Amino acid sequence: MSHHLSCNLIISECLNLPSLLIDGPQKDTLCNVIYQQILYGRYTLAQYSNEDKNTFVQYGFARHSGTETVIDEPLAVLAAMRWMDQMPEYSMFHRLYKDIKKHSDRRNGFEAYLAFYLRLVFKTAKKLDTVFTLREDFADLAWQREEFELVTVVNANSNKPQVSVVTPTSGPSSNVGHLAKSGKEVLQWITTNNCQFTICFPPSSFGPDLLFFLRHKESGKRLLVMVQAKNYGNVERSTLMEGIRTVSPSWFWRSKDMKVCSFL
Repeated sequence: MSHHLSCNLIISECLNLPSLLIDGPQKDTLCNVIYQQILYGRYTLAQYSNEDKNTFVQYGFARHSGTETVIDEPLAVLAAMRWMDQMPEYSMFHRLYKDIKKHSDRRNGFEAYLAFYLRLVFKTAKKLDTVFTLREDFADLAWQREEFELVTVVNANSNKPQVSVVTPTSGPSSNVGHLAKSGKEVLQWITTNNCQFTICFPPSSFGPDLLFFLRHKESGKRLLVMVQAKNYGNVERSTLMEGIRTVSPSWFWRSKDMKVCSFL
């Protein structure tokens, strides 16, 4: 039996159990924790009851790690996600859209939705200028009209980096986003990324809100893209100006409280 066929059979078995036995509130709990794990790399069930924890361990979605119960098994995550996507109210798109205005100190609903949307945009290679509006003084850059792919990069600084194309249905890992806690973790994601996260959510002191790699489809050259997420329909122009400032390398790691003067 091939490895691919074996995985599909295991996933099918995982899908059959919860569809029969997990009730509404437990579905809601599973939905929340799976998507948190996918978007931010690792999620514990600390805030949930022992009954919920034991249910998810029983179904193979979770495991005990020391004193914690965590959901971080890739095959189980994939099985749960495939199962939930069969029900529109539990799909990842529905949940992220529903929570787009929910924010905490380190978790931003709009940024999470943007990370998910990027995978949809790059389901196939795209010409850069069809995704991003480049400044007028960059108009002579020929590569902006060439095709790029969303990729996950592991060991970027090595002689043989591992580069994997990411689409809405495929990638090297179930992990989408890495919630970096420090500058050191941001650097580790850029240079090594052993856990194979596609997107990095750096600490707010860094400046940009999302980091990810694109690869030129023909040459293989990579771009490190840094994004500031702003819902421009709901913020003032001065706030947008400050957001643009944060993706300028000379402003990285500067306080967001510093004021910017505009002469425009």
